[in-house]
Amino acid sequence: HVENRPLIEPGGSCAAFKDDRARLIQVYRTLRGLENHVLLGTGDIAARRAAILREMGALDQYSERFKANHPARRILGTIVEVGVDYFAANPHAMGRDSAARKIVHAFVSELDETDFAEGSGRLILGDLLGSALQAVGENTALIGDDHRLAVMLGGVIGAVSTDLKAAVEAGTEVARQQLFRRIGAQLLRGAAEAFVGEIALFMPNDGTARTMVRDTLLQVLRGIEGKEDVFTNETMGLVVKSALRVTAENADALTNTRILEDLIAGVSTVLGNSRWGILFSTATAGAVLHEVLEVTRESFETLIDPDRPQAKLLARALEAMAASLSPQLAGGGRIQDLLSRRQVLELTRVVLHEVARNPEWLIGIQDVDPKKTVLAQVIASVAKALGDEPSLVTNGEGFIQLTQVALGVALKNVDDLIDTSKPSPTSNLLYRVIREVVTTLTAEKDPRRLLTREVLLDVIGRVLPVASANVAILSVKPDLIGNSIAAAMGLARGDLAGRINGATLAPLIEALILEVIWDDLDLGDRERLISVALEALRAA
Repeated sequence: HVENRPLIEPGGSCAAFKDDRARLIQVYRTLRGLENHVLLGTGDIAARRAAILREMGALDQYSERFKANHPARRILGTIVEVGVDYFAANPHAMGRDSAARKIVHAFVSELDETDFAEGSGRLILGDLLGSALQAVGENTALIGDDHRLAVMLGGVIGAVSTDLKAAVEAGTEVARQQLFRRIGAQLLRGAAEAFVGEIALFMPNDGTARTMVRDTLLQVLRGIEGKEDVFTNETMGLVVKSALRVTAENADALTNTRILEDLIAGVSTVLGNSRWGILFSTATAGAVLHEVLEVTRESFETLIDPDRPQAKLLARALEAMAASLSPQLAGGGRIQDLLSRRQVLELTRVVLHEVARNPEWLIGIQDVDPKKTVLAQVIASVAKALGDEPSLVTNGEGFIQLTQVALGVALKNVDDLIDTSKPSPTSNLLYRVIREVVTTLTAEKDPRRLLTREVLLDVIGRVLPVASANVAILSVKPDLIGNSIAAAMGLARGDLAGRINGATLAPLIEALILEVIWDDLDLGDRERLISVALEALRAA
């Protein structure tokens, strides 16, 4: 059309491909689409079309900046199509200094070292650009830093491109395309959040940041391979963010290794195991992997040995935790029913941090049956000791607190409290002590309703350390704990009813046990029992 001829004349926005009739038709249709969506109204049509092209970002620079063999020249149509959709929905984003324009510039410039523009990769490329406009545009701090924006986008593009090449060779291209169309936005969002949150980590002077981002994302993608369906779109952003932070903070140890990939693969295998489906689900898997990566970042020196990358301590910890709550160890109490999704993550966080502090004690250096690790035996002891109806004595939050207490006590006396030679927790003294507390308290009459879940937790928290420090006496007086609890409950119902409440019951029980151990208190001596109890209540 005569009215559009300036677009293909020297200096025009479409001059670079004036001899490509098919491309010109495509651009023309794009312009008409933009007119219909965005620029309805009166005015010079030719001028409006020229303005649209200029505002699309970088299109008017192709002839000079991008030579004939540049990948960006071959995906012009893709970029324009994405622009139509985005700018139609966001007409305010078409300004010369807008975030969208900067993203398009940075995105296109990072195609230099890829052949992403070839074949079916164009579809993924278009999705990534669209995702970048939506996800990255939310981070104004990153948009304002052209160099870091380019580094981040280049790393993501490079990782996806490399992964797709491998998929083509393996004959799994369609599946990978579907994956990237599903999680592309989260890859970008997670990377952007990592860059914004850790400015200094992603600005190395030697120009390695782009490679670091690419290699880290590749390890994430390979680590979850075959288990992609375990992770939701939303949690993938968390995983990417954490993985980049781990790599950035430990670049010297992780560069040119597959340690991160092996860690993610090991954890993904546990999370995807159908045996643990009751505990780990698609609703929690991504968040659990995120917690694993965060704990790894915080305790890298303790958990990761570059000389022994096969020691997947945290993956084994998750397997041990899952095994400890299975019916084979925890019994028929169905502890999992107590735990909400949030509480599963909280329990995971508690376990991972304890393992980070004491990996050799809780998991062991050598691979062993996860059910026979100290970690599994401690958690299973707590779970099984609560009985077949755990909800009658505690809730999800209480179970987590009991587990935390039990781990702390057990680690101070593992050999006496835990028997790892057998998978059943009933052989553990830890189990027997907790079980005695639970069964005695629940069997006692409690007309005053002192025994709340909080009181039970307080009693166990006070009894366990005493029992751990006096194992030899417990073997001689196996009923010591139960009898002391029964005596305290009797006083609460009778002689000292007006002086005992929920806050003082646990300290009283602890004091009676200590008196029996150290001063050989006869619990049947009523006068002395009351005297000792009064003294303990004054102290409480």
